[in-house]
Amino acid sequence: MPKSTKKERTKLLHKQLTTDFRERILDGRLPVGTRLLNDNELAAQYQLSRDTVRQALAHLADEGLIERIQGRGTFVCQSPPKSQDVSVVPEQKQIGLLLSIGDRSGSSYPQDILVGVEHALKSHGYSISLSYTEGDQEQQAREIARMSGNHVAGLIICPVARTVNADVIRQIQAVHVPLIFVDRYLSGLSIDYVGADNREGGYRATEHLIILGHRRIGFIFLEEETMETTSSVRERWQGYFDALQKYGVPYDPSLIMADANLKYASASSGIQEFLQRTDRPSAVFAVNDLVALDVMQAAHALHLRIPQDLALVGFDNEHFAARINPPLTTVNQPFFDIGLRAGTLLVNRIESNISAPRHIELPVNLLIRESCGAQLHVQQNTGKSVGHLRG
Repeated sequence: MPKSTKKERTKLLHKQLTTDFRERILDGRLPVGTRLLNDNELAAQYQLSRDTVRQALAHLADEGLIERIQGRGTFVCQSPPKSQDVSVVPEQKQIGLLLSIGDRSGSSYPQDILVGVEHALKSHGYSISLSYTEGDQEQQAREIARMSGNHVAGLIICPVARTVNADVIRQIQAVHVPLIFVDRYLSGLSIDYVGADNREGGYRATEHLIILGHRRIGFIFLEEETMETTSSVRERWQGYFDALQKYGVPYDPSLIMADANLKYASASSGIQEFLQRTDRPSAVFAVNDLVALDVMQAAHALHLRIPQDLALVGFDNEHFAARINPPLTTVNQPFFDIGLRAGTLLVNRIESNISAPRHIELPVNLLIRESCGAQLHVQQNTGKSVGHLRG
């Protein structure tokens, strides 16, 4: 599959931000005279760089939709005359893309999925109407209703964690709006889904730690992403459980822990308490790389060395995973390919009468770096230094 460059991602992101603000100005959600947030605030809200925000605002200023006044701020202007071309795409050629970032602030997954969807849609003449939710079910419901009310041709949605009320989704199904879930899905709904093979990824991560000699392996997930309501968490735990059973390692529920502190800068006190137990785990499988960072921070606060005192494996292969110290062993989740397959499937749903809803799980692979202790294990058993290992 083609991979996007940083330049391509930046260009696409400022284009999507421009489109988002343009639509909100033209449909009246941002009335004339509204003062926008400053560049830093917008960058933080949309998880983008200041340069990307500035490029988007510059385009809007060129179109006459906003005015940047020195020392006062940025304000919405009168809408341009109808004869002025502001590249508004017909609604029937728009796809709604709704991503949830409230529980994954700092993750690169929204960018990578967005670029993948864009690659799939652009050759068919579709544009993306992009929106984010901050992990809030009511906001998710409003955005879904708004997009379907704007007569988008189809929707691609990453459901908010802890979504338990699926009424709005069933309403969309009733009016036959093509809909695809990405990254996670809602059980019991007959809707297309494209994501990673989370169960296999959880199995491989745990199996690797068992092979390295660990028997007390912790599983840490986010408190707001419960196993009962978040399919990806449930499946990664199931893979963890499967590996323990396969290798005859007793399952200990006390080694399962919910991290309540992902959004804060300081290490989670809960994880510190978890790692201070007399029967603490010798290894941890973190449900994603951001949780793995919390584990690293807590271990550092307790003067526990990774991997000498605590082996660690994450999930996602975020952009930072190979650059932290020690580099993080993690399961690579193909976000770009997930977006690409979801976009392609949605176009097929819109333009042809294909079969029953599909549940597509893309393969994952384990990237072995230093945090799991594999290199240390080999050195101790052979007396030889080794370079980077590949899974």
